[in-house]
Amino acid sequence: SELLAHELLCPQGGPSCEYYLVLAQTHILKKDFAKAEEYLQQAAQMDYLNPNVWGLKGHLYFLSGNHSEAKACYEQTISFVVDASEMHFIFLRLGLIYLEEKELEELTEAEDALSEANALNSHNAEVWAYLALVCLKVGRQLEAEQAYKYMIKLKLKDEALLAEIHTLQETVSFGNPSF
Repeated sequence: SELLAHELLCPQGGPSCEYYLVLAQTHILKKDFAKAEEYLQQAAQMDYLNPNVWGLKGHLYFLSGNHSEAKACYEQTISFVVDASEMHFIFLRLGLIYLEEKELEELTEAEDALSEANALNSHNAEVWAYLALVCLKVGRQLEAEQAYKYMIKLKLKDEALLAEIHTLQETVSFGNPSF
């Protein structure tokens, strides 16, 4: 596959930024984060302002559990542009990180990020689930119930997330229309 990537993305002038991004992405999928990071370094050296470099770096950090670094990369991506190829995931994961940090001012940022993710793909149950969480945490009953309904309709697969939402619904005594 590296040979193919080379053929596709290497003009005569040598490897391009895109070439290194494809290699990095391939290694992220294989969970070979060290190798992916090497390729991302090379991509960044060639095109430091490429939002996809930063988006992919964010995913690399996110998947390896380093959420504070992921957050910095995602925020960097968004500051450059709003059409990086992975924008939907960037907003979703950034929203998730803001939620984890649980600071109230971060919750409005979480909601903004999740609303962006939702605008890009309104058929993602996870986005609705996280929006439901934000609304529950800030006490917005109607929105919490709406987000919850969409999440159920789109069949959220994440059991732990569902359990977290149910626990919070019981704590605040709203947000589940079926109560």
